[in-house]
Amino acid sequence: MSFDLLSVPEGYQLDLALVIAPYVDVKFMDALVKRMNPRRLCLLVDDGVRPEDLQGLHKARRKGVKLQVRLGRTAGLMHMKAFYFEFIRKEAPKRRKRRLLFGSANATNAAFLGHRNAELFANLDLAIQHDADIADYFSRILATFDTEFTTVIEGAEVWPSQIPKLYLPRFKSIVPGAMPFGFDTWLQRGLLAAQYRNAPQFAILNIQLKKVLPQEMVAKIFASRNFTEKGDRDIVRYGYMNGSSDIAMDGTEMPRWKSRYGVWTHLGDWISYECYKSHSTRMKSKASSARHAKISKLLGSAHDAGWRREKIDALLRALAEVWSDLEASEVVPNLYLESKNGKLNSTFYEQRLIQKLEQDIHLAQDEDFKKRYVNGYDFPDVPRFRQDVIAWERFVYSWCESIAVEAVKKLTPSLVARRIRYVMEREGLNLFDLEPKEIGGFLRANWEKEWEDYDMTVGEWIIAYHEQN
Repeated sequence: MSFDLLSVPEGYQLDLALVIAPYVDVKFMDALVKRMNPRRLCLLVDDGVRPEDLQGLHKARRKGVKLQVRLGRTAGLMHMKAFYFEFIRKEAPKRRKRRLLFGSANATNAAFLGHRNAELFANLDLAIQHDADIADYFSRILATFDTEFTTVIEGAEVWPSQIPKLYLPRFKSIVPGAMPFGFDTWLQRGLLAAQYRNAPQFAILNIQLKKVLPQEMVAKIFASRNFTEKGDRDIVRYGYMNGSSDIAMDGTEMPRWKSRYGVWTHLGDWISYECYKSHSTRMKSKASSARHAKISKLLGSAHDAGWRREKIDALLRALAEVWSDLEASEVVPNLYLESKNGKLNSTFYEQRLIQKLEQDIHLAQDEDFKKRYVNGYDFPDVPRFRQDVIAWERFVYSWCESIAVEAVKKLTPSLVARRIRYVMEREGLNLFDLEPKEIGGFLRANWEKEWEDYDMTVGEWIIAYHEQN
């Protein structure tokens, strides 16, 4: 199964090629044109395609080739993968042949290369007198390339007149839980360390001001009473459980575990599956202990009327002090705070805190929230988008780019970078001198290489990076 499937019958030339796939790349389209030289080339791709990718296809097309593009739209993904060809005999009589190639393969280099993806292909020569329904279906699709209007293509149930030739892929079947096969598979099995962004809202009362805080004096008055600014300076935050120092720290922290076990990518900090399984208990925010204590205290005091009253009184006392400080500075307090009869509207703010307490108690009882809040991080799987070759290669590039950046540091904390650097030194290479693409190429090419000294493959040795002290 390779690009050899893109062939023109002897004595014929390709009049038109219709490529239908959710994903497409320049290398595939270039190979199709080079091998088949179609007079007309039509591409129907999922409407989620990036505009810059379409521009890249147009820029890369060969001279003299007419490329037309339409987008397939459905409720989900336009997932059909079909390659429809019409050939014309060079000599008279000018007979026409039709061929349909279909299966699991996207219109990508990885799918047709033959030794990368495991793809199923079916190759069917259409007999027009018996397969008119099939040819008509693709003719209806081709007709949409001649109009500027949106056209609905109705589905059809048809039987081909011939049994198609099947090309069945070669691949390995491995026992679940065994070491991942291949560098790309290892990356795909990883997780992303995503900082939990809802954490700063817990146990914090946001107070909407009637007017934006000016700089200097007024802002300092609020800050002196533990009201911190947020956003566009028209909201102040009040930590009703002993302040919010952990919030400020979380914004800029770089935990040691992340710098040791993680690799930055444009999707977030990547961590291997094996590393997460071994060290997940360490992968927490620096504020983890304080947050655990905060949740425990809140749950333990949920039905304690005295504790609630204490928190309400503390808020009202702080607001009253702000009110007095503003008056002492000859600033009208009700320009910023809710008032009633010329005084602070205590009932309004009391109700706001009671409502917030109920919300936070409800959250604290949710085990998923509790885990994310206390740890400060969530660990979603790396999205399964390897079939989108362009997006996947960008991810791999950003991963390798981070390894290249770490290589510059003599004492890098990154355990992955250390192992890759060691491997390359054993091969007579300097990681510092390599571009990200070269790093990725080296790892793909050498991942299964046996290491006699270690009785394992290069890949297995890199995978075990988290076992270093």
